[in-house]
Amino acid sequence: MKKYVLKRLIYALITIFVLLALTFVMMHMLPGDPFNTGKAMSESTKQALREFYGLDKPLVEQFIMYVKNACIGDLGVSIKYNRPVMDIILDTFPVSFQLGMFSLIFAVIAGVALGAIAAIRRGKAADTIAMTLSVIGVSIPSFIVAALLQYFIALKLNQLLGTQIFAITGWGNLNQIILPALALSFSSLATVSRLMRTSMLDVLSSDYIKTAKAKGLSERQILWKHALRNAIMPVITVLGPIAAAVLTGGFVVENIFNIPGMGKFFVLAIKENDYTLIAGTTLFYGAFLIIAVLIVDLLYGVIDPRINLASEKE
Repeated sequence: MKKYVLKRLIYALITIFVLLALTFVMMHMLPGDPFNTGKAMSESTKQALREFYGLDKPLVEQFIMYVKNACIGDLGVSIKYNRPVMDIILDTFPVSFQLGMFSLIFAVIAGVALGAIAAIRRGKAADTIAMTLSVIGVSIPSFIVAALLQYFIALKLNQLLGTQIFAITGWGNLNQIILPALALSFSSLATVSRLMRTSMLDVLSSDYIKTAKAKGLSERQILWKHALRNAIMPVITVLGPIAAAVLTGGFVVENIFNIPGMGKFFVLAIKENDYTLIAGTTLFYGAFLIIAVLIVDLLYGVIDPRINLASEKE
């Protein structure tokens, strides 16, 4: 077990280094100059700023310096906001994390329930409705869902009821959290429900379920004690990427609902060619994804005792 975890940690560090290198290269390939902000600025001032941020040095030297600083937790200073990038991440990520957790919990619970019901009621109206919602969820981007929820729920429904139940923008109160969380979770919910339905159908047609029925177990016992536990395993395997995608992929939804999360700064950093903020947030997102996948791999072995991580040959 320890050997497996150590090996995965080494792979994770290598992946993070490759991500950092690719981000650094692509960041410097962006058109424009981070100091061309539209404000009157002399060439001498721009040169002084380039020297201050180390952008006057050769790219190889810049990269080595950035890697050294990143290893001690120093992601540099934002060019646009003149603040340490790590401070911006620590201030804004809790908001993105809170939004992501609400979305993830709703997506997993609703997706598992929807997929299980669709499998149990295969070929009936419940199955058709569930799969139709799943197709819609996979097909429609989250920003479209966010705009539709804003218009039909936050605007039209509030006007119809004569009171403001859901807020159009903002963050902090429950009525400001529900709609962005739903918008962000819609695609993940669809993925989970489709996967759960397929897995549940396989489990329900297996021999041990037929044996349980032959022994006279009730349908509830078969579903809860045997079918559901085994059918949920494929969902656990994709929970890492789904969790990371939801927890770090809400930057468009955050902008639509004007949520002061990390995604908002990520988008602004790209618009402004804020090199240090782009690199810092990308590195943070990548590290978070890698750690989430590692945790889910370990959790998978805990949930299913048949899997022995210590014997992995990866």
